[in-house]
Amino acid sequence: MDKIKVLVVDDHDLIALAIRQVFSKIPDIKLVGVAKDSDEALDKTGSLRPDVIILDVILPGVDGIELTRKIVRDYPGTKVVLHSSSVSEQMIVSGFEAGAMAYVPKNFKPGQLIEAVRTVIKGEHYSKGFVSEILIENYLKGKNAQEVGISKLTDRELEIMRAITKGFSNQQVADDFCISVRTVEAHKSNIMKKLKLNSTAELVIYAIKHKIVKI
Repeated sequence: MDKIKVLVVDDHDLIALAIRQVFSKIPDIKLVGVAKDSDEALDKTGSLRPDVIILDVILPGVDGIELTRKIVRDYPGTKVVLHSSSVSEQMIVSGFEAGAMAYVPKNFKPGQLIEAVRTVIKGEHYSKGFVSEILIENYLKGKNAQEVGISKLTDRELEIMRAITKGFSNQQVADDFCISVRTVEAHKSNIMKKLKLNSTAELVIYAIKHKIVKI
């Protein structure tokens, strides 16, 4: 199996070294490069084509939020994990709105950064603890003005929504319901349209809010 290629963007040598040491012991993750500013980050993203970028929010020149927007726009196959000493609400929310798939504070435990990389490579968002609480609170504030009734979903769509928001893959849902993966994807698309949601992360939060699933 191919290793997950990771590029670290951080102007602090000790942070980059610490991350390098963490990944040196992980068989499925390979650190392919380090960049110290936004220009170098874009150059190395183009040449190295990393699967995941671990990106400091505070950088010389263009900040990490704006850099995230550029990476997501120009290299849609590359996932961004924001890595910062700041856990301010505005920064966390702005990072995810810019297209980041994860936010890991710099006082991280090594296992969290490894888990974040493995999660985002599957196309899933990653947030834990305080970061997750901020995202849920912010999402609920924004959605209060446009409540959408669960009654719009069919019984089957509601069952599939529960399975998806519990973390089951499309293949697992298909196996459980004896349907094809394509049918699962069609149901999921219909659910998202009916509830006016844009991502699996929003779907999970919606399900928690409306007590469709419990955390």
